[in-house]
Amino acid sequence: MIRIGKIKLKRDYVQLVVYTILQSIICWWAALDYGRSFQTATFSSAQLPLIGYTIAIAATVFIILDRQIPAQWSLIAIGVSVAFAFTNIIAKESELLYLLLTCSVWLFVMAIPRFGMQNYFGLVVFSIVMTFTIPVAVFYLQNNYLSTTFLWKLTPLVASYVFLYVPTFSKQRQINQLISAITGALLVIAIFLQPMTWQTIVAIVVTIGIWFSQQSFGRIRQHLMINALAQLILMFLLY
Repeated sequence: MIRIGKIKLKRDYVQLVVYTILQSIICWWAALDYGRSFQTATFSSAQLPLIGYTIAIAATVFIILDRQIPAQWSLIAIGVSVAFAFTNIIAKESELLYLLLTCSVWLFVMAIPRFGMQNYFGLVVFSIVMTFTIPVAVFYLQNNYLSTTFLWKLTPLVASYVFLYVPTFSKQRQINQLISAITGALLVIAIFLQPMTWQTIVAIVVTIGIWFSQQSFGRIRQHLMINALAQLILMFLLY
């Protein structure tokens, strides 16, 4: 429990709210940063349902991966995300609708233990889905087109998901140490592909620091919060 004056808040639900906010910012940041360099980028009412969708998806991810909040709440959050996807503003763009439903459907598969998707394969698919659904939808709604250059710019984002969530998707610490070394190297390569500035150098240092932490401690109790905070720092540095 977390006490604020006379108010008692359950720690898991406080973490859910904080993680949801951080993850929602991560999902939008790259698209907003890249889009603001174009004069055509605008914010419209079409993006309001997407905000609700993003919040529902971020909450779903926390509930599934944290495993402390009753699992049925993840199914409710997925249902909410689907409802937002089917709003008139989004549904009239069929490609956008299918894109968002792909994310919701994959999280539904992850939420069902019998499918066994919380493994390395599930990690890769999770990373791809989280990178190329909401950020792409944000960019499309802002600019009314999709740029292959923007998709390329998302490489560090997908690499950061794969690297940061290795301990989250597997409890095999010895194998995780090898996998985190490989995925960490891929993230550093993805960062090197960006224009070299002091921000990218700091991002590489942060990545190396996270790698040492994963090697030393593996999966810890606050892993999701640490993942979200570290990823947000990387996004601020790289975009």
